Amino acid sequence: MSNSSVSQGALLGFFDTLGKEIKDDRRSRETNVSFAMDRLVGRMRKRAELKNPNLAADAVAKFLATNTAVGNRRIILDRDVECAAREFIVNLLERYALRIDPDNIQTVLDPSHLYELWRFGPGASFEVSGTHAAVKVGSEFTCTPKCEPAVKILRAQNVYFSSFDLEHGTQTRIVRGSRLTTVPKNEDTERTIAIEPLGNMCLQLAAGTYLERALATSGLDIHCQQPKNKLLALRGSIDDSLATIDMKSASDLIGMDLVRLLLPQPWITVIERFRSEEIRVPGGEWVTLNMVSTMGNGFTFPLMTLIFTALLYANRRVHHKGPRNFIDWSCTAVYGDDIIVPSQEYDSIVDVLQQAGFIINRDKSFSVGPFRESCGGDYFEGYDVTPFYVRRLDSDASVYVALNQVLDWCGRHKIYLTHTVLYLRSLLRGKVHFVPEWFDPTCGIRTALVPRRFTFLKALQQREKLDSPYYAMMLACGGYLTSSDSDDLFYVPRQFKTRYVVAKSRLPRGWRDGSDPVRGAATTLFVTCFVDLLFNMN
Repeated sequence: MSNSSVSQGALLGFFDTLGKEIKDDRRSRETNVSFAMDRLVGRMRKRAELKNPNLAADAVAKFLATNTAVGNRRIILDRDVECAAREFIVNLLERYALRIDPDNIQTVLDPSHLYELWRFGPGASFEVSGTHAAVKVGSEFTCTPKCEPAVKILRAQNVYFSSFDLEHGTQTRIVRGSRLTTVPKNEDTERTIAIEPLGNMCLQLAAGTYLERALATSGLDIHCQQPKNKLLALRGSIDDSLATIDMKSASDLIGMDLVRLLLPQPWITVIERFRSEEIRVPGGEWVTLNMVSTMGNGFTFPLMTLIFTALLYANRRVHHKGPRNFIDWSCTAVYGDDIIVPSQEYDSIVDVLQQAGFIINRDKSFSVGPFRESCGGDYFEGYDVTPFYVRRLDSDASVYVALNQVLDWCGRHKIYLTHTVLYLRSLLRGKVHFVPEWFDPTCGIRTALVPRRFTFLKALQQREKLDSPYYAMMLACGGYLTSSDSDDLFYVPRQFKTRYVVAKSRLPRGWRDGSDPVRGAATTLFVTCFVDLLFNMN
């Protein structure tokens, strides 16, 4: 029997045990706790890797249908909303350009700064082997015909690339576009993503970083935004003052028609040059892209966040007499397609978004009632009812992750899921490891009652020796390399299957137990008592 079949059987057994135990226990609970239990049962399979061979074909068919729909649609934005949104974006880009250089007066794009922001992405690139920067840096930069001049500029401005190209010739290769593939989303759906050419991706990431930094000048820092969304969703569930909005396939519904409508010409040119105009779908057919990009493109998420922020601002400015060139982030949040606005703006912003060609996910959008969700945080009347998600149970490390998730959830809601924990314990092939609460959840069961000397699962890092020292300084400055006593340089490639060994450790000097102050005393006490009761640690 294959490892995936064993994992799938273990997952199904886990969900069955958990569902039955919660069903038997929920009747006598308070409303908010029973809601949390129902939420967990309803969503627990969301990210489980349960194999279904038909999902990939369904995802590709949906992608092609969406791409066709984007090509056939017509944007009908109100003229005042369109002008206000464009004004916001132009003002934002001009303000950021001025911060870069005082001479950038009424400039929406600083090309030299844009080329400084290039970087490698962490994933695969079209027709390039390897995913690590140490491999990509020595590879040919595949790129689309329109992007090739920009890729040559990028390489000419980098002293390492330019000297290498001078000696060996220009390291670029033309390809038609990107490649479509699918990745698991949940048990019912797979998500389509694009594998972009390497040169395009480096510049797409540069454009994405540029837009991220421009957004930060307005007070929206994408890298810090998720906790803010969660706090506002929590507030909305308490006083009904805020509405949360989610959309279906939002990134795929951004077409060049909308980009040309809202963005200034220099940025339209950048996006047209850096994007892939064609994509190869499974089976080998090349399809012309009507959408700007899909997930996998380096600027998709920042561009999506920028467009939604501009539309939100325009709606408030035109329909609710909001201030000019200012957004009150104390009652507003945007993170991709996760949007939060005051409840009185819900109907008008929904109309604006639909006019712009987007589809509101009514099942995940809330403007009235006691429930709100945003950025992975679920709240009912101010009570955190966020479920946990178990992806796989194919190794002891993944079982420990699930055990720690169950125990944390039990500690938060003061519920004993005894049968579920014991079921997970039965899946462990070795002895049970107890580790301090600050350890990684793959190492063992996190508890305050960890022995002073304890064992844990340690991940083995696969290291590859750097073949050529040519780009060593460049990679070292980027933090991609490590060294050894023999002065050899190594890098750690992406690991698709991590191996673990049992290692030994001890509590740091001065620590009486394994409790982590960040976790919270109440949760620590409950989980410690639960673990002690089940595993008889004393």
